[in-house]
Amino acid sequence: MKLLRNYFFVKIFLSVTILFVLFHATIWIGYTSKIFDRDDGLYIGDLGRVSYQLDSLHPRKLEYTLEKRHLHRENWNFEQVDILTVGDSFSNADTGGLNPYYQDYLATFYDKKVLNLQRFSDKSNSMQLLISLYNSGWLERYKPKYIVLEAVERFSLEMHSTPMDWDATLKGLDNSILADFKTTNSYIPELSFINTANYKFILYSLEYKFLKVGHKWIPRLKLNQPLFTPKNYKDFLLFTNEDIRNHTKKDDKRVHLLNENLNRLSKLLQTLDIKLFYMIASDKYDLYYDFIVDNPYPKNYLFDLLRETPKEYYFVDTKAILLEALKRGEKDIYYADDAHWSYKASEIIIRDNIFKDNIK
Repeated sequence: MKLLRNYFFVKIFLSVTILFVLFHATIWIGYTSKIFDRDDGLYIGDLGRVSYQLDSLHPRKLEYTLEKRHLHRENWNFEQVDILTVGDSFSNADTGGLNPYYQDYLATFYDKKVLNLQRFSDKSNSMQLLISLYNSGWLERYKPKYIVLEAVERFSLEMHSTPMDWDATLKGLDNSILADFKTTNSYIPELSFINTANYKFILYSLEYKFLKVGHKWIPRLKLNQPLFTPKNYKDFLLFTNEDIRNHTKKDDKRVHLLNENLNRLSKLLQTLDIKLFYMIASDKYDLYYDFIVDNPYPKNYLFDLLRETPKEYYFVDTKAILLEALKRGEKDIYYADDAHWSYKASEIIIRDNIFKDNIK
């Protein structure tokens, strides 16, 4: 009897193990490996990876085709530059694909030497970094004529409407800038075929099928026209919930604090004959807002409020610039599977009059 009972338990254990392995193998081979085990070297967007929405994927090859490239850690030899750029993942090419750096469009269209400073590990605030570079004499030493300070819309107020240390300095600047350059391109972990991603794929697929907005962290909404090219995702908008949680209300006073900080920074830079461009990278949700069908989420008023403020700097209104392209039916201004814009957006923005009329 004991032997029979042991045989029964062994049989159950083996059956469960086989089913367990078969489940993971089936989901991995059929679905999740298309995200986490690609052998084609193509880039997959951050939203597609996190949401497991395979139909949203827009695989793309990292490729550089423009005539001129910007300077970065590996090829800057401490020479004088024309344009300095500082920002977040939009400035550091997290989108992948064709010509992912908008800085290369600046270099090519305006025949300028462009240096991109990726943020310090201990200086996450890019405006504070510029203040410190000014006070330390670094900007006076390398004499850029223009500075592009970029910030994604959802974090711009959090970073740039806070009190700044206007007396801050940095020491050992040249060495520390090179040492602290960061490569921020998204990392895809190596997974075995048995992994938690397989469970998440099932769970998230059910949420996107039966819930109105899908997964709460990566909502999906219907658009009134096709604005993306992936076959089964042409008229769906996938975006990060941070676009909603950090939206700006109509009476938000932080916009005015942001503008005051920018005006003060610009006046400092003007003493060195440096022009400041402030470029807010429009959130994906905010940019496509007018095209959303049955939208349960509020409008973001950041661009509306900032447009009304008196400025000592050049405001790069990416929402207004890119919205015109969307109204013309331009597809893939942002990638369907990514929270970042595509090379199309970079080209349209850098060709805009705000740059064309003010970069000589």
